[in-house]
Amino acid sequence: MAENAEHSEKVARELMQKGYEYLNEGDPGHAKKLGKKLLKMKYSGGYELLARAYEMEDRPQDAIAVLEEGTRAVPQIWLLWQQLGNLQSDQGDFQAANESYTKALDCPGVDSSQIYFNKAIALHRCNMPQDAMVALDEVESDELHWPGLALRVALLNGLEQHHKAADLAKHLAERLLGSEELFTQYTIELAGIITELGIAVGRGNNDIDGARHCFIQALRYVKNFSYALAMLRQVYHMESANAQHFRLLVRGTWFEPIEQHGPINPGFYSTFDIVADTPEEAMAFAAELEPDEVRDSLIVEEVSVLGPCPEDLKGVYNRTGYAFFVPDDKVKSEVSEGAPLTAGYEELNAETESVKPKQPESADKDKTKSAKNKSAKGKSSKK
Repeated sequence: MAENAEHSEKVARELMQKGYEYLNEGDPGHAKKLGKKLLKMKYSGGYELLARAYEMEDRPQDAIAVLEEGTRAVPQIWLLWQQLGNLQSDQGDFQAANESYTKALDCPGVDSSQIYFNKAIALHRCNMPQDAMVALDEVESDELHWPGLALRVALLNGLEQHHKAADLAKHLAERLLGSEELFTQYTIELAGIITELGIAVGRGNNDIDGARHCFIQALRYVKNFSYALAMLRQVYHMESANAQHFRLLVRGTWFEPIEQHGPINPGFYSTFDIVADTPEEAMAFAAELEPDEVRDSLIVEEVSVLGPCPEDLKGVYNRTGYAFFVPDDKVKSEVSEGAPLTAGYEELNAETESVKPKQPESADKDKTKSAKNKSAKGKSSKK
């Protein structure tokens, strides 16, 4: 019997690993099949895998329903309570999220730092910065050190302690930019910190130009960072009854050679989703996000009008990274999204899914991301 149990455990873990491979490949359908198979085997990891597949399919309520069923079936598994709380927080149900995190903390073997970090995010999202700071003080994990510091800057802004927020943000940004290893690992946190710095100088010093500069700098590191894009739209706060949703394919020439593309300056393509009155105004919004050295080379290769947006603030809502090509043969070559070319990034995809414009107030969820446990940490439990 012991050998059979060990075999079943091994098979379950192999199925979990394969399921996450499917998710990483963008295949939630096959992941769901494995999740359901795990549930038939009575392993709790099936709930986790199935919920993540539904989440990838943009079906959060189905994911929540699966996790609610899972927490009823195996209430001692803290990973399920955390996953449920994160989804509830993402959906704006902060009271339910707080209850789920409390249940998680009562479970055996809980990683309390992850729970308190996610609880702090939920409290931040519902505008309770002081309570969020108390929760954040309970986070002791080295893995969450930098995400926790980035969140602390946001909480200081939430407490209207803008000068403290600015001082901490400058210190953290200098450290991250001064270390290639830290920069590579925490690029998104860096973008968040610089965005919060913009909020701090804008609100604390009434320095609108300084805030705008910070938001644009954040977008140099993570090009489609929706929180910085939302704050930039807020800076201008431009509305128009004639606004349209434009999609621009922009071509330009990079300002220096890139080793893998030969000795000449490569060309590049990037796609923008913008709300503006005219294609010319849309192009002006796009050009603002590009380095000064390339602006004179920018050309609109294609433009599409996707519909009226009279209720949306004007500005950029989304953009892709760069697809570089050698000008002689126009062969495109995808490179890092959002990474400075001198940093040697080669991992992130140059293409980003286009998003329908939304009001910038809805971008609050992009300030911070819930900490999601790695599947290797989770222990599938037989029911």
